[in-house]
Amino acid sequence: MNHAFTFRAKYAFQLPEQSLLSQIYREAYQGIGVAFHDFNWQMGHPWSVFVFQGARIKKFSRALSLNYEWNLGLTFGWHPFDRQTNPDNRVIGSKVTAYIDADFYLRWRLSRCLDLNAGVSMIHFSNGNTTIPNAGLNVVGGRLSLAYYIHRQDADRVPSRMLPRFHHFWGVDVVLFGAYRSLGYNDNGVPQALPGKFGVGGFSVNPLYHVNYWFSFGPSLDGVYDRSANVEYTPTDSNVEPDVVQPSSVWKQMALGLAARAEFRMPFFCINVGVGRNVLVENGDLKAWYQLLALKLDLSRHLFLHIGYSLHDFRYPNHLMLGAGWHF
Repeated sequence: MNHAFTFRAKYAFQLPEQSLLSQIYREAYQGIGVAFHDFNWQMGHPWSVFVFQGARIKKFSRALSLNYEWNLGLTFGWHPFDRQTNPDNRVIGSKVTAYIDADFYLRWRLSRCLDLNAGVSMIHFSNGNTTIPNAGLNVVGGRLSLAYYIHRQDADRVPSRMLPRFHHFWGVDVVLFGAYRSLGYNDNGVPQALPGKFGVGGFSVNPLYHVNYWFSFGPSLDGVYDRSANVEYTPTDSNVEPDVVQPSSVWKQMALGLAARAEFRMPFFCINVGVGRNVLVENGDLKAWYQLLALKLDLSRHLFLHIGYSLHDFRYPNHLMLGAGWHF
């Protein structure tokens, strides 16, 4: 692949600039968008639909600031791997993947209604091991964009407010999740996919100490049941799918782990990251370090949607974590 180009069109909304939340979260904005991606013919020209959020990191002057933005959504229309028609695409094996993007950019205020933004954009595409192959695709590039504001107020006329003192406290988030995944193997050096899909389910109990309006951290107890763990298979003739044999004990497909978590909180959304180790587990596939990245979307004061992704050994994809949770 010798090039990658993405065009995005987005619609965002902000809380009123004079509101307390807007000043706490530094002009945070959020919204929905669509994107068109141009790769080579083996990859195709897929489209993405996503939600996004951003905010100011540092204000240098009235006209110039450093900002961040993340996008999360789904990408459709890949030209996936096919042994006969598209054997060179050994990266993406599905027509739909997740779309994850992180941007850091300078915002230059040209007028009351118009901004020029320039910075760097980092994009990751993956299907969460729901289909093999799933090597993942990473794209890093420059970002240049224009933003038009329909009803932006003059910043100099927005009175600053004294932020109320934050009272530290402990809370607990409990999450239940599920997903499915595919499993691959090597047949004489040739990557193959085992037949069928394997279910995954689990939970987490995550006490969080809230340091300020934006940041919290704490330990978590994570349980998982992975139907693909420690399965045995017998490679057969290349034209015949291998036999898959489940382990003799269900405990070989279950694990309990301890992790350290950190959470970044903004209006409507929380980003949660964690690093842990399975401590109550039999020898085999689940005896490993694991890493977590999750987005929480608040539906009410206590209920939230949970969209997450798990890796193991800081490198290899595990599975998606799609579910719901409750703030205690």
